[in-house]
Amino acid sequence: MNFTHVIVCNASPIGAIYIDSPPIVPPTYLQGVAIVVYTILSIVTVSGNALVYLTVFHYMGIATGTNLFIANLAVTDFFIGLVCIPIVLISDYLLSDWPFGIFMCKFTSFAQSVFVVCTVYTLILMSLDRYVAIIYPLHAKLTRKQCYVLITALWIFSIIFSFPIYFEMHIVRICFHRDVNDTKEYSQTVCLTNGLSTSIQTIYNIMTLTIIYLLPLIVLSIVYLRLGWQLNRSQAPGEAHSRRDAKIKKSKRKVIKMCSIVVIMFGVCWFPMQLYTNILHPYLNRIFDQKYMPHFYFAFHLMAMSNSCVNPFIYGIMSSKFRAGFLHYWHCLTSSYGSVADHFRSTRSTTESIVLTTSLQRTQGTYKVNPTNHQPAADSQINRTCSRSMIPLMPSNKSSPYD
Repeated sequence: MNFTHVIVCNASPIGAIYIDSPPIVPPTYLQGVAIVVYTILSIVTVSGNALVYLTVFHYMGIATGTNLFIANLAVTDFFIGLVCIPIVLISDYLLSDWPFGIFMCKFTSFAQSVFVVCTVYTLILMSLDRYVAIIYPLHAKLTRKQCYVLITALWIFSIIFSFPIYFEMHIVRICFHRDVNDTKEYSQTVCLTNGLSTSIQTIYNIMTLTIIYLLPLIVLSIVYLRLGWQLNRSQAPGEAHSRRDAKIKKSKRKVIKMCSIVVIMFGVCWFPMQLYTNILHPYLNRIFDQKYMPHFYFAFHLMAMSNSCVNPFIYGIMSSKFRAGFLHYWHCLTSSYGSVADHFRSTRSTTESIVLTTSLQRTQGTYKVNPTNHQPAADSQINRTCSRSMIPLMPSNKSSPYD
């Protein structure tokens, strides 16, 4: 790995740390794998969650609480794919150096914390919304306005909770010699946390682990176990039963199953990273050779970031309406691309025809040109079909919007 050559490290306007040997960087093969994997992950995350957002607001057109919470999840995951993953890719694997300056060092860590906290508590709001709807079906459901108020309050809470991270992050230039015989001084700029005392750091790590991981998972587990028991219990004697009731119950089971899988995937994907960041990191440094640490970080971070791209697949597999929405937008995208290609082919053909006609008329002493518009008639039909995706296309089903 080629580091920046620095003549006088003390002249740096940022803090400098001197070490005896080069810092550990990912090996070349790991850099190659990470570049490919993170690039694909970022593209899939951004496009998949954009599809979820479009499907909820412009295709399904059903303003339920769960819909709005799913859309909020899509927003947080979208920005993780757009901001957090590319910055890690560039700084950790393309450059092995922090090129973005102090503000982006603070903002990136702050933003990732905001998105993760918002994701966790959106899952809780979604579970509580389902809990009230199923356990207390006669109670008034959340209105659209109430959902927006809750989501706004959740973002404000996430920002306030994450503010300490913004002030804790800073950039440092690590200065070193490649070996004992090398007189040249090299450096690597890194974005990291301020050196807190061991006791304060331990308290902060435990608080973070509890508030944004353990406590939410406990609440979510209790809620969904209670919902599962309620929906799977036997029909009580004398209870009304009809084909419609059975269909509604089946739809509710489907929604709960889908939401439960979203929660399980969050717990599984973030478990290694939470454990590594808050508990295991100092112990792994002592147990394993330092050269293995980039491999641990890559594996754990990749699992955490992959959680942002799995939800669209879960919705597409488990909900026929989400699946129909995804296929609709895919059809619009491919049809529009084909329409544009046909338009350019038609334009080129028309231009060539004009040139040929003009040439022939010029040889005959005339210069009149009457170009004909050969734009395919299907273009306007495609545009009309896809423009209708901006208004609700699916009929409202009171039993469930996810069948």
